[in-house]
Amino acid sequence: MRRLRLVLAVSLVIVLVLGTTACGKGAKPTGEEAGSKGTIAVLNYVSSAPYFAAGETKAIEAGKKAGYDVTYTGTPDVDTPKLIGLIQDMIQKDVKAIVLASGDSTSVAPVLREAREKGIKVVSWDLDVEEDARDLYAGLMDLAELAVPMVEQMVKDIGDEGDFAIVTGVLTNEFLQARIARIEEYIAEKYPKLNIVAIEGMDEDPEKCFAVAQNLIAAYPDMDAIMSNVSTGLGPIGKAIEQEGKIGQIYACGQSTPNLAKPVFESGAAKSAVLWDPGDWAAFATTIAINLVEGIEIPEGNANIDGFPDATREGDHVYFWKTLVFTEDNVDEFDF
Repeated sequence: MRRLRLVLAVSLVIVLVLGTTACGKGAKPTGEEAGSKGTIAVLNYVSSAPYFAAGETKAIEAGKKAGYDVTYTGTPDVDTPKLIGLIQDMIQKDVKAIVLASGDSTSVAPVLREAREKGIKVVSWDLDVEEDARDLYAGLMDLAELAVPMVEQMVKDIGDEGDFAIVTGVLTNEFLQARIARIEEYIAEKYPKLNIVAIEGMDEDPEKCFAVAQNLIAAYPDMDAIMSNVSTGLGPIGKAIEQEGKIGQIYACGQSTPNLAKPVFESGAAKSAVLWDPGDWAAFATTIAINLVEGIEIPEGNANIDGFPDATREGDHVYFWKTLVFTEDNVDEFDF
């Protein structure tokens, strides 16, 4: 009888252990086991930039709302070969869609075509890629047209005449060059007394941007402003203005995230900055990808995108039309 009791006790322990193990495996399922519809990969070409880091939370939320996991990552610095390798890795993982912000519209095209051939939906945002390498471009607006609010805010800061320099990102970046061309065109049409004295690149490197701004101040000490054509530039430009003792004489202007702009607003090196919410943009692009994966129609004109009532579709471009102006008075209302 004692032996029978022992056997029964051991059997009960085994059952309990097996049951606990089985429950444990089911208690924390991941991916599709957890009821996820799959994974959307949201990738960018310089994950160290606060601009792209700001998009993570809202992109993940957009995916979660529709039942998808979102992998949000990128290359730490501008490195197209590594970005291509990252895309290849996502293809091997059989993600449902790739949402890509690329600094190079051409070099990434072959691997994106490969993704599409395997049935993976591809959406580009920020910089577009070659048309046959993606399904749709999810845009803020025609990015060249951001030149208009950038110029208009500068005019509010310095007036409608004077000299200014432009600091851009990678000089070969097509959409940045298109925006510079639009700046030139716009001031020629509306503010002919404004003069661009120099255009320099800073390769999305804040330290290089600081040095470039210092050199510009040395070369053009009487200019009125230095305009940043990328979101990472206004802060370092403002710091250079501070260090060179030019506050109140030269103003930093153009693009910036609010967190990077705040210190130079406080010092007086800048009065305003123009941008958009990169989190909204990342969420918009992710939502577009999900619609493609699920076969939801995105009509011409009013695009009928959940959460983006002003979104419009123009062929293979879908825009959500939202820009922001930051000043010392409102900068604390934002957190990115």
